[in-house]
Amino acid sequence: MRTLCFLILLLFSWGNSHGQLLVGPKMGVHVGQVQFEKQSFQNQFDPNVKIGFNLGAAVTFPVLEPFSLHSELLFTWKGKSITIPDESIKNVGQYYYIEMPIMMRFKIWPKKGVFVGIGPNLSYWMGGTGKIYDLEIPSNFTPYNINFGPNDSPNDLQVTDPNRLQLGLLLGLGKQFDLHGERKLTIEVRYEMGHSFLGSENGAKIENLEFSDNLESKHRMISFNLGYFWTFHKKSARNRSSTYKAKKRDD
Repeated sequence: MRTLCFLILLLFSWGNSHGQLLVGPKMGVHVGQVQFEKQSFQNQFDPNVKIGFNLGAAVTFPVLEPFSLHSELLFTWKGKSITIPDESIKNVGQYYYIEMPIMMRFKIWPKKGVFVGIGPNLSYWMGGTGKIYDLEIPSNFTPYNINFGPNDSPNDLQVTDPNRLQLGLLLGLGKQFDLHGERKLTIEVRYEMGHSFLGSENGAKIENLEFSDNLESKHRMISFNLGYFWTFHKKSARNRSSTYKAKKRDD
């Protein structure tokens, strides 16, 4: 991961400063689940698929052909759904994140606008909510809020050892469409592999329910993303600035 970040910064430093800057909104939907690495946890918990989405802004600028650097600032809804057969309960959580993906893109089919991408995803866990379901009586559930601070409510999921700053790796495949007026439409499929655990094995509890949530797991998900971009010419902007300065000198 460090090597990848270094290569991105190196290519960026060599970047073509006369290229086009693409800026615009971006949104996406994803399906995923949390993954436990220890075999004992895999035997104890049954992860289910959970749907989420993201919304934010993105920017793309050229580096060295056929490379470009793409970055986003997103508000993301992630979650997890875990069935615990031994306790006959199901824990469904919804987590809120601020995320900043940084991806290096490579055009594998330039004439058709097809590209692949790879890069890190930096996430900050803001909080969330959830419900504990009784599997024997599905209509019977207990809602909770996630609390990282002092335990003000015994009904909160108190997370005492969270990894709020999390890192993941993104792999993407997409296509860019040219629209009227130098606007662009981008569609992309991504696979995210979480690198950081959400927390520790016994790092989250609901006091009133005597429930302990195992956070020693990572996010795994596939997302489908859509972006709409306007084109800004950096070279033209500098030329206009130079023309303005020259005009002031003439005056």
